[in-house]
Amino acid sequence: MDQARIGADEDRRTEFTLHTLSMRGPGPELSWEPTSVDNYLRSRKSVDNCTHIAWEYMVKVWKIQYSSGMAPVTTIPPAALEWLTGTERASVLLVGASGGYAAMLARAGHSVTVVDRDVDALTAITRLSGVIHVVAARGESLPFDPRLFSSVLAIQNFHTFAPGLALGEWARVLRPHGRVGLAYLTRDDSVPWVKKLRRIVQSTLPDAMTSDYGVDSVDRLNGSAYFLHTETVSFRLWVPSTRAQLQDSARHATGAEGLDPADMESMLDQIGALYDEYARVPDPLMLPYKIQCWRAEVDQSMLGPTLIRGDEGLSISL
Repeated sequence: MDQARIGADEDRRTEFTLHTLSMRGPGPELSWEPTSVDNYLRSRKSVDNCTHIAWEYMVKVWKIQYSSGMAPVTTIPPAALEWLTGTERASVLLVGASGGYAAMLARAGHSVTVVDRDVDALTAITRLSGVIHVVAARGESLPFDPRLFSSVLAIQNFHTFAPGLALGEWARVLRPHGRVGLAYLTRDDSVPWVKKLRRIVQSTLPDAMTSDYGVDSVDRLNGSAYFLHTETVSFRLWVPSTRAQLQDSARHATGAEGLDPADMESMLDQIGALYDEYARVPDPLMLPYKIQCWRAEVDQSMLGPTLIRGDEGLSISL
């Protein structure tokens, strides 16, 4: 099972581990049901400097990802981040605090700054890692001097920004030849058993297992005057899914809270029958995901005059 290790400050003696990337759950007896996740995280608490707000935030992240689809996936392959940022140590601006990506970037050796409007989310990051810089700000209005970062990343959230404003700001804070990187984790519904699963769930819960991930927003990068030719690549991710875990996911899918108990039971029975048809017991089914990544080099010729602070004062780049 992969793990996302949250490094502690030098003054702290306990390293906390958040188990991720597996539908087997954070422990042999733990399901992904949100109450179970709550109990697990609280059982991992120690009497050191990891504050209550940090743990509450990680609980919140897991719950959001659990309820947003049929499987909670809280990380992306290191190869995807390497493709987005390059193999050399980089100065990375991560726009958005959720998902644990800041910790992954820091562990890869990058200098990481995180921007988010959610102060609680930023506070949680600082409690869990002392090497990540955080700034409370909007992604469309960055409080930074020009040309500070070699890479700007937005993972799973580009559609939440006003692209006309955000892309101009991101181009402004990028160094010459710097790159913007976008990524979306999407479920692959082309696999036959996943198609049937989606059909079963949506026959009872029409708003569940939708494919509206926000990927269409990436078209705005392709047409931006601030960035050159966009490159793209995809990575495959398979998440082990047991019979009980698929049923638990359906219990907490969008709209399930108001479902008639009889309809819920019928849906769960159909999911169980589907699992029994396709699974090769004792091996679980593998739920397919795709990590789609895009990157583009900045073209600062469209930005106009730029103020640059240096050791010898203020200069203007024309």
